[in-house]
Formats: sequence, C-alpha cells, structure tokens
Amino acid sequence: MQIEYSRIVKWFRYNHPNKMDRLWDSLSPNQIIGKQWLVNSLQNVQIPRDENGQFRIEIVGGWYGYPLIDLLMTEYPGQIKEIDIFELDEFATKVIYRYSQIFGHTNVRIFHQDYFTYQETRRTHMVINTSCEHMWDMSHNKECYESPDRTLLVLQSNNKRDEIEHINCVDSCQELLEKNELSEIHGDWKRMNQGTPDKFIRFMVMGKWK
Repeated sequence: MQIEYSRIVKWFRYNHPNKMDRLWDSLSPNQIIGKQWLVNSLQNVQIPRDENGQFRIEIVGGWYGYPLIDLLMTEYPGQIKEIDIFELDEFATKVIYRYSQIFGHTNVRIFHQDYFTYQETRRTHMVINTSCEHMWDMSHNKECYESPDRTLLVLQSNNKRDEIEHINCVDSCQELLEKNELSEIHGDWKRMNQGTPDKFIRFMVMGKWK
C-alpha cells in the first residue's frame, strides 16, 4: 500500500505542487480513522449482493476517493462488482482517476456531476456518504433506486458546526437516521481530534430506507 500512495504523492508534487496541502488533508489521521472505522463496522451488517455474491457501491461526494476505495477493495477482494463515485470537483475527479490507475482498480467509475440531480434508475447494493454534513439528506434520491428498501446506506456526519461548508450537521445517530428516513441496522459514534481544542463527534449509521 505504501508504494501506491508514494506514487500519488510524487504525481502531486510534479504536476500539482500547489495542491499538496489538499492531498495531506485527504490523508490526515481523522480521514483515515473515519474510513477505517466505516470498513471495520461493515462486519456488523449484511451487505446485499447479487446472484453471484458480488455487490455494487455508490460513493457520494467522495473527494479523492482514497483511502476509502483502497480499504474497501482490500477488505472485499473480488466481491465488489463496481464502484460509482459522484464528485462535483473537477480536479478531484482527476485525482480519483489517477489513484485508480495506480492501484489498478478497473471497476471504478467516476461521475463528475451532482449525485442529487442524477435521476437514472439503478440497482445499487450499498450507498456510502461520509460527508452528509456538506449536503442534502439522502432521502431526496430514494426514488432513483429499484429497491430502496433493500439498498444499504452507510452514512457519516458530525456536529462540527463551526465550518462554513457544514450545512447539515447532526447531534446524534438517531437524528442522522431520521433525517435520511432510515431504519437502523447499526449505529455508532466516535470523538475526533482527541486532545485538541477543536474536537468534535462523528456519527455513523447503517440502515435501509423505510
């Protein structure tokens, strides 16, 4: 894993040195802890699958996509049929593409568009949004899925309201469930930035639409 990440660092340094700080932010301890926590917590739920035992994932607002995609691929080798990632930032989509090339992940599709305006009906087994504090509630897109009651949603948000871009924070797992119209399968919370003045709580829920 270290070789692949060193290659993305080299790519940034030679092609986009003015954006190195954003790369370090995407690989910060909080980012890695949050993504690893999510993947570990998937062991507590049953992921829906197709007749071949594989599943499709959508990632909403995935920023650079990694390390989450890397962690998922490592945890479920050969089981992930496809990952569709929705990201509005054009530069971020370039980074995701470069990451997927370096890791050899040929089943990653990048959508440079707003998830909430993508109205194509589809069958997705799991939808992941680790940035719910930045956007609308996921229930806005419920009707776009063939079987919303059989689609697993994995959502993270926080109570860090001092960030101007955080427009949809929550104060509990229950609030995150209710806002997104989910029935709970698993919920958990974690205190982030331990030992620093700006510590906050990150909430995570896994459930299906009611």
